[in-house]
Amino acid sequence: MKVLIVSNECDRPNRVGNPIIGRLINALSTNTDITKVSFCPFMNKLKDFYTIRENAKSFDLIHVQFGGFYALLIWMCLIGLKMPKVLTFHGTDIHAKEILTTKSFVTKAKIWLNQKSSFCSIFLFDKIGLVSSSLLAYIPKFVKNCNKHKLFLQPLGVDYTKFVPMGKADACKLLGIPNEKYILFSDKSGTVLKRRDIAEKIVVKLANGFKLLVMCGVKPDEVPIYINACDFILLTSDEEGSPNITREALSLNKRVFSVDVGDVKHQLYGLTNSSIISRNPEEAAKKINDMLAIDYIDNSRDKLRNQIDFARIAKHLVELYMSLSIKKNG
Repeated sequence: MKVLIVSNECDRPNRVGNPIIGRLINALSTNTDITKVSFCPFMNKLKDFYTIRENAKSFDLIHVQFGGFYALLIWMCLIGLKMPKVLTFHGTDIHAKEILTTKSFVTKAKIWLNQKSSFCSIFLFDKIGLVSSSLLAYIPKFVKNCNKHKLFLQPLGVDYTKFVPMGKADACKLLGIPNEKYILFSDKSGTVLKRRDIAEKIVVKLANGFKLLVMCGVKPDEVPIYINACDFILLTSDEEGSPNITREALSLNKRVFSVDVGDVKHQLYGLTNSSIISRNPEEAAKKINDMLAIDYIDNSRDKLRNQIDFARIAKHLVELYMSLSIKKNG
């Protein structure tokens, strides 16, 4: 089977692209049922529609990553092509919570349009993936009830060949920072939804002189280095779909302390050294201090491998592809 991945989240000269796309392609490439997997980016240009349509003609299935108005337009440009078309939502394309914090009317209108376009797309694509079951709550009841047969959970994962544990001192040296006690705070785009203000208040109240190391706009290959350089990960977002930073940290045997957001509670289920914390800085700091006093025993890299290693979990996605292809051609 030949699969074409399409997304508007990709590397561009002025920004860092979403690493999930590359990891998905690599994971699919290791599956023996996939003879070819390619990526076709949408760069907000009219010629992209022609490029995507022409490329799609030589593939057995199209999988669009991230919803919004662009995904709706992609479906329209594929009209007449008979292969199955799959769309996966990742969070902001469904919950649209940024509309509550942005002050720009134009940005608010764009977010609103993208969310409504995502809902319309659910009726049009053959299958709809959700990176977290928590996203179901944001889909209107009517839309959800009419399309129950289309919805499936598409868990994200980590590339275990790239996320490999290394010494903290070595990681700090690669980053050019002193080997001190760091808490990693991931904030890819500097959005208010990440609630860096809460994280900073928690750090102030922690014992042992921890420093907040903010990871913002770094290249995907640098992410494992940042995580290895830190003692644990702190997540304080107002809204998430299925944050990959938590899986990445767990794959490197790092503790994760997070507010109850997205599917993080599910990701941390059964772990001893990671925990859900309060949004109240004082309560959160006390919980973290208590947890840090417990020796690390989880070995989450091995314990959760079947759940977060992209190469292993991608096989379920391939099974879906195969069933769709058989149904379409049957």
